[in-house]
Amino acid sequence: MDDLLPLNQRTYVRLTVKCLWDNLPLVLLAGAIFSLLCAPAVLLLILGLYAPAIVIGALTIAPAWAALLAQENEIARGVKTNIRTMMAALPRFWARSTGLGFLLWLQVVIALLTLAMLSRPEVPFVAWLGLAADMLGLLLLIVLYLYAFPLLVQHDVGVWMALRNAFVLASRHLNNTLGLLGMGILFALAILYLSSGLLLFLPAVWGMFIVNNCRLVVGEEIGKD
Repeated sequence: MDDLLPLNQRTYVRLTVKCLWDNLPLVLLAGAIFSLLCAPAVLLLILGLYAPAIVIGALTIAPAWAALLAQENEIARGVKTNIRTMMAALPRFWARSTGLGFLLWLQVVIALLTLAMLSRPEVPFVAWLGLAADMLGLLLLIVLYLYAFPLLVQHDVGVWMALRNAFVLASRHLNNTLGLLGMGILFALAILYLSSGLLLFLPAVWGMFIVNNCRLVVGEEIGKD
């Protein structure tokens, strides 16, 4: 019966959970590969090697995320798929996803430089304003990424088209945006304070909700035309 339900605001959670449950081994495998690809940057970050961590992260984490969403998009569409979809998505979306990710890494570098200013004995007020602006910029980018990355893999668009459309979708569907953002924050806190092992699973769960949300809101926008 669930297979016959259309994807809308009422069925979104039920259908997404069903996608996860019905394809749990593949989702777990895709999540594990994503975590493996992120591991070098995370390890460098733990060791305090921030500059190499930022460089390696820019080259691996964003493409890994795009590849994970590409895999989950095929699952959400109900087509026959396997892990080769994710492996093929890595080189296909590498350049564009790295371009998207570069904006975040640039903002992170700026934030780190601002934090270095705050360690001085006398901190100018403008430094605090800069830090607030950096945090706001990071938040805005994360919100845009909730739509830009799935748009990239679902519609094969360029970086700027993905960002422009992401801004439109995020602002027009604010409840969906806040819900996904809140879920991501809760998952991050769970990984940080409960168990780092959740990193093998929770990003893939969040990714499935992100993918289906993008399919939902794009469908609603098309229906308005």
